[in-house]
Amino acid sequence: MPSVERRLPEKRRYPRFSVGGRIKGRVRAFYEASVMNVSLGGALIEHDQIIRPGSTSFVLLFLQGHPVSLRCHVTWSRVDRPELQPDGEKALIFRTGIEFLDPTGEAQQSLSDYIDSLRDALRVS
Repeated sequence: MPSVERRLPEKRRYPRFSVGGRIKGRVRAFYEASVMNVSLGGALIEHDQIIRPGSTSFVLLFLQGHPVSLRCHVTWSRVDRPELQPDGEKALIFRTGIEFLDPTGEAQQSLSDYIDSLRDALRVS
């Protein structure tokens, strides 16, 4: 008998766009991070430092060459994989979900403009 996959209702308010690490950023101004996907409400980031779920932090994203600072809530974080560093040391790579908190008008506009450019690129493809 075929199985039926039960899907949980989607909790996100905004569509996500995969950017595969093309956006770079910093968490708390000094932890390097790559953005894996982004929406108007938050992002999935990849990094090599522990960020505690439940904490509030700042993330600095570089969108279309411009720095955008956003206050965020860390909703979850987990180890994704070990990775060999250029110096030969092993590091744990984390994936973390962040929710943007009350972005300023300018930050919201920059984020919206970037997401619009992603939508436009999808329409052309």
